[in-house]
Amino acid sequence: MNRGLTDYWRAFRSFSSGARLYLWHTMLGSVAWSMVTLLLNLYLYSLGYRQDFMGLVNALPAAVTMALGLPVGGLADRYGYRAFLLAGSTLTAVSGIGVALAAAPGAILAWAALSGMGGTLTWVIGTPYLASQSDEANRMELLSVNFALMTAAGFAGSLLAGQIPQRVAAVLATDPMATGPLRAGMLAAGLLSTLAVVPLLRLPPEPWGAKGRARALSSLAGAGWLPDRQEAGLFARILVPAALIGFGAGVMVTFFQIFFRLRFGLEPGQIGVIFAFTSVFNAVASLVTPLLARRMGKVRTVVATQLASIPFLLLLTFSYDLRWATVAYYARSALMNMGGPVSMAFALELVAPHRRATLSSLEAMLGSLGRGGLGPLVSGLLQVRGGFEPAFTLTTLCYVAATALYWWFFKDAERPQGLTTAMASTSKAAPRGKAATSTVERAGAGSEKNSA
Repeated sequence: MNRGLTDYWRAFRSFSSGARLYLWHTMLGSVAWSMVTLLLNLYLYSLGYRQDFMGLVNALPAAVTMALGLPVGGLADRYGYRAFLLAGSTLTAVSGIGVALAAAPGAILAWAALSGMGGTLTWVIGTPYLASQSDEANRMELLSVNFALMTAAGFAGSLLAGQIPQRVAAVLATDPMATGPLRAGMLAAGLLSTLAVVPLLRLPPEPWGAKGRARALSSLAGAGWLPDRQEAGLFARILVPAALIGFGAGVMVTFFQIFFRLRFGLEPGQIGVIFAFTSVFNAVASLVTPLLARRMGKVRTVVATQLASIPFLLLLTFSYDLRWATVAYYARSALMNMGGPVSMAFALELVAPHRRATLSSLEAMLGSLGRGGLGPLVSGLLQVRGGFEPAFTLTTLCYVAATALYWWFFKDAERPQGLTTAMASTSKAAPRGKAATSTVERAGAGSEKNSA
């Protein structure tokens, strides 16, 4: 443990100024995002909308990501990340305030689409930016700290999201589940999203310049926008398990606040406390994961933690006792997400550096299609017709299949012969002397948006 803390301290001291500013953005933005995660469906429910409309609202940003994700990744690989991050964060803040003020279905959907534009820019670019600000010696620690900040900031966000409606309701002498108190919480989240833009304004200029940009464009001229056949095989092995996890998460994770409200009758403040402590457990788990990965290997760490979450997922699905459901919720969330930074680092090291944003964009597109698109739509329909059990059971099947495929694809990737194969598959994409090395969340792009 002492060695692990020493490694973290040494890595933290080596983080660049750009990485540290991005971590501030992560912390502020994650507080806001956690508030929206808890309040959005409750807010829509207070306006009289059912789960099927909630699924549509959660699905629309995914459609935008599907349309824009690949072009954004390709442009960012060529022209740098800073401007894309700044534009995406600004759009996210504006759309958050817009949703909070909207009530008509058309207006809500329009703001949700704008949110998808902002999310596409930040989700796709965030992870490649951190990769560009790190090296193999400190990349896993940087990604783990970033993920831990996301989840730890969720503690504050969940508490705020639960307490603001309670306090506003007390002042207005109304129900905390009424539209007014919930709207106040959504507006507070929008203001915090605005603050999250400030650190990005101070990001140092990227080392492009006229000569640097010319060299980059020259080196990419023969690579094309899309991966070649050999790269495509590697991309498929990375993306298929991630897509299954994203779909399974969309079926279940998007509806947790409604689950606790309808099954156990909890108020926003009580749901906020549950969500807050989940963030603490997730943060601690994500910091422990690199220590496990150095002992067990990255692939085995991801597979073991995801499989260990399945019994708790089933307990959560079929339990009608709040105590057991809460314990299962904590354990499932921590175990399922703790391998995220490890698998993210693994994927980024397998692909050539000039393909990182492309991979991130493809993963964001597939993750958004599942987590924010098809998953919520399918789940909403299943819940309206059969309750939570069939929906959450579908999630279990997706997670088991994804974990089995991940093991099948990468079980030998950290052995010498597996490493040789992985490097050979990327040798054409990487410049001479810079082939990716295999040293291993899911959900590459913006893991806070793609947590399982």
